[in-house]
Amino acid sequence: MPSVGNGLAGASMLAPGVKTTYAAPMRLLALLLATLILCGCASTALADPVIHVSPYLAIYELRGKSGMQSVTGGGPGGTSPILQNNATQAMRRFGQDRSRDDVGIRADIGDGFGGIRAEYYRLDMNTTRSGTLEEDWGQLRAGDEVNIYAEMDELRVGFIEPLSEVLTEYRDDELRLKFGAGGLFATRQMSLHGKESSNTRTQNLEINGDLIYLALRAQATWRDFSFDVDYAIAPELLALSGGFEDLTHDFEARISYQMPQRDMTIFAGVRYSEFAASGTTDGYGYKSDLTIDGFQLGVSATF
Repeated sequence: MPSVGNGLAGASMLAPGVKTTYAAPMRLLALLLATLILCGCASTALADPVIHVSPYLAIYELRGKSGMQSVTGGGPGGTSPILQNNATQAMRRFGQDRSRDDVGIRADIGDGFGGIRAEYYRLDMNTTRSGTLEEDWGQLRAGDEVNIYAEMDELRVGFIEPLSEVLTEYRDDELRLKFGAGGLFATRQMSLHGKESSNTRTQNLEINGDLIYLALRAQATWRDFSFDVDYAIAPELLALSGGFEDLTHDFEARISYQMPQRDMTIFAGVRYSEFAASGTTDGYGYKSDLTIDGFQLGVSATF
């Protein structure tokens, strides 16, 4: 592929028109669920399971950088286009520089710490704010005033096995520390819809794929309060489909308070999710390093 300029070094190796193929996520999910059931048969976390359902409000921001090739002109005789690589540019150049509120829901089946967890989050970030591009981005040109509408469906299903527990005291009350490890399957279907202010030029970017994470969990419980930390990491080797590359990280921390009724908990927390992807869309090579982070507020009901 002929190319000029900087950035998108990895994407310049992709031929125009090549489409990334994805494994069927439902098959992968069915395989993972079967694995989780087998793990649960030997797990003490599922010996006498309880169910926690936790809807939450996510106040997140989409940050990071994205770059995409563009056409600079035709070849000899105008028979073929010439593509140039463009440097990545910050998401604020597309008008994405504010937090937006979306919703998610999580269900846990286990002993309150370990067990099976399924979570769905819907990102829907539409904004009237715009930015000015420093580089071409597909059909959009440097100097264009543009905005991007971002949307994503994310499903995560995993299993954590409790490994150790420590009991101690703090201010004459029991302090319980728990540690566990396991695995997590995640599928992301993300679309970025960019348009120039006069709507004469538009450009879309699709980032889709499936990952297997290695997962760690820790929990501290004291009186009616608990503090949970979840960390998941997925090297490129564990990317099942799509264009995910390098290391993908996901970190969550929550503090919870159990209401006097004992079957209701309120919580607040933070999430930091970082991922990189490259590939082709509409015949243009792209490379994106993105971060979704912010706050969560929600309630958990026990059944």
